[in-house]
Amino acid sequence: MKKLVAIVVGLIILAVLILFSMTYSVSYHEVGIRSRFGKIDQSSIISEPGLHFRLPFFADSVQTFDTRTQLLKSPMDNLQTKDGQQIVVEAFMLWKIQTDGDGPLKFYESYASVREAFPTLESKFRDAISVLSQYRFNELLGPDSKLQEAEAEILSRMQSVKSEGVDPIFTGVSRVLLKEKTSQAVIRRMKARRDTLAENERARGVAEAQRVTSEAKTTADKVLAFASQRAQEIRTRGEEQAAKYLQQMSQDEDLAIFLIWLDALEQALAENTTVILETDFAPWHLMNIQAPDAENPIPQPVERLDGGGAKAPDAPGSNQTARSGAVSP
Repeated sequence: MKKLVAIVVGLIILAVLILFSMTYSVSYHEVGIRSRFGKIDQSSIISEPGLHFRLPFFADSVQTFDTRTQLLKSPMDNLQTKDGQQIVVEAFMLWKIQTDGDGPLKFYESYASVREAFPTLESKFRDAISVLSQYRFNELLGPDSKLQEAEAEILSRMQSVKSEGVDPIFTGVSRVLLKEKTSQAVIRRMKARRDTLAENERARGVAEAQRVTSEAKTTADKVLAFASQRAQEIRTRGEEQAAKYLQQMSQDEDLAIFLIWLDALEQALAENTTVILETDFAPWHLMNIQAPDAENPIPQPVERLDGGGAKAPDAPGSNQTARSGAVSP
């Protein structure tokens, strides 16, 4: 009885093992390659997800591959641009296994797994990145950058891996750096260029300032010449008119002198002023309230002698002593 139970249990286990070896599953993001006795053909591609059957044990073997998009990053590579600049470049590529046609078969024949495909693809990708050496440094960076064109050319070079069942989707350059020595040289060169531009602008500014100054001086000279000419004309006309008055005033010199004294006195007392002076000097002698005699109606200042004494004028009534007066017009 015990032997019978053991045999039954053994047969059940054997059946389970045989059944397990005759089934396999393919996920929605995978593609399977089924080889029969080591041979594959177009029918070996299993792209439908779910549970599938195969011949047991060594008859059929199934290898599955992930068909989702993969990211490949290149290490930091040193490159020399067309203009001799040393740069450090990092790039990336998005790729996946071709699912159309015999793409999975080509990948199966080229690589044992997706992980093992990375080293080979990385080597080919680094070779494709060398296309950046055909560009100048200012063509990779700046407003007139041709970086997109360079990335398209890298992707074009990677089309050769399609024969291995790999579909390159997109390539891009993530970083472009200058080496330390190169950075210093570039900074010095940029500084020299900025200094040259600044010097040119400074020289242009000085030239413009000189032009404006010259124009202003020319204009000022013209205005001054015109003003001088106009002033001379006015002065000449004034002298002509003054000559008429002088001629009239020469007929009565005493009256002319009196008018001059009067004008000087009016100008001196034009503001609210308090004056404390002697009334012996012209035109302050006009402040003497003592009226002159009839023979000389115009007041005269006191004449001083060499010895410091005062000599009164011939007209009687003139003040011979020092007086002080306060005047508030």
